[in-house]
Amino acid sequence: MKLYFMKEDALIYFKSNVENNLKNYTTKDNSWIHSKYNNPFEEFKLQVPDFNLDMSSDKPESTDYNNVKIMYNNLKNISDSQATDERFWGGLSHTIFWEFLNYRCKINTTEITKEKVLNNYFFKQAQKRSLILNPLSRLWWVGRLIYDENNENPYYALEYLKTDFSTKVLTLFSSNYTNNPKIARAVLVALAELEKEYGKLERKKFLAIVRYVNMVGGVVILDFLSQEELKEKIKRYYVEKFVL
Repeated sequence: MKLYFMKEDALIYFKSNVENNLKNYTTKDNSWIHSKYNNPFEEFKLQVPDFNLDMSSDKPESTDYNNVKIMYNNLKNISDSQATDERFWGGLSHTIFWEFLNYRCKINTTEITKEKVLNNYFFKQAQKRSLILNPLSRLWWVGRLIYDENNENPYYALEYLKTDFSTKVLTLFSSNYTNNPKIARAVLVALAELEKEYGKLERKKFLAIVRYVNMVGGVVILDFLSQEELKEKIKRYYVEKFVL
């Protein structure tokens, strides 16, 4: 499968003209892109196996869990630098994943707005937040941060994100400390084990754990803790605060 990124000048043009193209983003056919701008894409040097993202559910958000695995398995050889480049995700959004974004973002069934297009097809916010808001880059970056190549099931830390994926991801990965894969995995596994033992975590308890990890990161060098130690530390905090 060939991948294409959007040229810098084309990216600037399409971002600047979103309002003029709103109706075009509701169509299943993306041929309008070439009629608006001559040769907006350039082929990405890395070729990957042919693959499709999961579009099998009437609730598109429920496919995020599977699509993290599909996206990262097929694109894990791109670099972190390439995966932070708006041109890369802008190119994929307007080419091979055009149909997927139409499905995932319900573009053709909801009122289309400039903000909706900017958040889903481009980067509208600061880069770090945009990587989590953009529905394509979000899949890759969650995979990047939780994938454990040393485990028979490298996606074991994904279990907690099976439900309410977008909200949990935005909250968790907005923290500086969860940019570290070991820390991200420890937090997610702790949360999954706590839910298994005590039932679904209320939002206030979930946020309390996120705050706790940030606090611990301020007084302890988290890199010095093993993944297991950090996981147990989080679980102990929860029990002491909400159970005992």
